Amino acid sequence: MDTTPFHLILFALDVAVLMGLSLWLRFRRSTGAIRSAVYYFEKSLYAPTATVRRFTLVWDIAGVCFFGGFGLVCFAILTRFIRTGFAQNAIYHFNVGQCIVEGMIVHGTVFLIGTAILLHWNRRAVLAALSGCCALLLTVVGFDILYWEPYHLRVEHYTIKTSKIKKSLRIVFVADIQTDRISSHEINTLKKIQQQKADLIILGGDYLQTFKDTQKDQLPEKFRQLLIDDPLEAPLGVYAIAGNILETNEESFFEDTSVQYIRNTVFFDDLGREEGWDPPIDLVLLRPEHSLGGLGERGITDSGNFIVMAGHFPNYAVDGYKSPISDKIFSGYRNAERAPDLMLAGHTHGGQIVIPFYGPLVNWVEDKYALQVPHKMWSGFFPYSNGGHVLVTRGSGMERGWAPRIRLFCPAEISVINIVPESP
Repeated sequence: MDTTPFHLILFALDVAVLMGLSLWLRFRRSTGAIRSAVYYFEKSLYAPTATVRRFTLVWDIAGVCFFGGFGLVCFAILTRFIRTGFAQNAIYHFNVGQCIVEGMIVHGTVFLIGTAILLHWNRRAVLAALSGCCALLLTVVGFDILYWEPYHLRVEHYTIKTSKIKKSLRIVFVADIQTDRISSHEINTLKKIQQQKADLIILGGDYLQTFKDTQKDQLPEKFRQLLIDDPLEAPLGVYAIAGNILETNEESFFEDTSVQYIRNTVFFDDLGREEGWDPPIDLVLLRPEHSLGGLGERGITDSGNFIVMAGHFPNYAVDGYKSPISDKIFSGYRNAERAPDLMLAGHTHGGQIVIPFYGPLVNWVEDKYALQVPHKMWSGFFPYSNGGHVLVTRGSGMERGWAPRIRLFCPAEISVINIVPESP
């Protein structure tokens, strides 16, 4: 995705705005009723009277606010224009969300740095320092949300102690790879998954999200080839469940790979018995509609085995909501007498933008894929009083398509769940 044309336009706007601000500052120094005082001030050893200093300070601040506001208005008009069909089809295929975020960070920094230089040149040390500090802060935040957190994979470890197993079990769960290109991040993700030496690997849906129609013919094959070149292997199998972003013929992504694609709900009873696990585990992989609406206690067996259930949406793990795809009311597993021992879900991306002490900045509810999950449960590991455990992962990728590729206080995640035996 190339945002270069958008940035070239904004760089021209940066030059125009900063030139205007420069002329404003110089004009206030050499004209007006106090011309002689200001003029000779600049010719002197820069020791103006307090009166002149206070008077011109107001106009300096007004100039910065005016030209900064003018730049923001032009930026808003430009972003509105690139959303039109004419701009998208006849001129260039812009990603509006990415353009907005990159534009605010890159060109906001350019304006602040330019303003700091001009203010320093005009002997406004305090204002120049303030503008420079804002530029530094914006640069640090911009680097973090655009280039660090989205691609800095964090391996999170969670532990469950249970008397239902006699041999330690390690599960790796990764959801929302959700990429529109194969880059070093996707390659690194697969390598890190394999490095965890998992007994069971589950991929939680949403693998590709193409930006341009031309990608639909090339990206699936590149993704499949990546899985062939860097195969995922685990003694109890590698499974990929479906998500809500279903590219055409998604099952073909995993052909001739070590990954078994699961489109519909599947029950694996006594998984691992043939591999020597005693006792084995029960594995339930949910189709998207079931993880969205819930299976109820139909998904729980009486085998006494440790039960792992995975679905793309976390809805099935909570209770007390109306299904968005039917008129049924589902109770989920939070207060059920019996619950899966481990429930895995993704889809939320952790919110991508998280505010400390508050949580995800945007807690939206989609009409088709309604999230009936408490705000605090958009990511994390949660034990229930009925013995169940819920893990909602932040995912390893980001929202693509027309959305900006950003994360803040919400780094990409590979989830490792260590299930260890405990004496009954």
